[in-house]
Amino acid sequence: MDRLAEGFDFARPAGYAAFLQGHAAALPALEHALEAGGVEDVLPDWPLRRRTDALRGALAALGAAPPAAVDIGQLEGRAEMVGVLYVLEGSRLGGAVLRRRLMAVQPAAPAAYLSHGTGLPLWRSFLDWLSADPLAGADAAAALTAAREAFRAFEAGFQAAVHRGP
Repeated sequence: MDRLAEGFDFARPAGYAAFLQGHAAALPALEHALEAGGVEDVLPDWPLRRRTDALRGALAALGAAPPAAVDIGQLEGRAEMVGVLYVLEGSRLGGAVLRRRLMAVQPAAPAAYLSHGTGLPLWRSFLDWLSADPLAGADAAAALTAAREAFRAFEAGFQAAVHRGP
């Protein structure tokens, strides 16, 4: 997935827009599935972590339409939510690296999505929450499977963005 993300040309607005469209095919659907499953009951600070609006705002600022969503389906319980949350929270770390890459070539580009949560200890608090046993006896294998499916959703979004072209 990292190789796919690195293939987008951030020096061109169309390349950055295609990258965002790759994310937009997966992230809103994943966040919607989490919310439909009751994520706020699992992770109380969820509203601080939600990035769909920032992503849509960046796309709008670039004049890029949101793509069709990757089919996510429903999350079946707490373990699957934990797996998806792990992927989404980890992707925020990658976003900080990508923001620096973007700012080096397009300093005026809309970067709210890539900089979402800057200054907040979201990764640290997520790890603290995770270490407090959020699975609570749930199936760890289900969490791992859900994490893999979340990665596949992003991969499918990136591949669709590459095939659509800028």
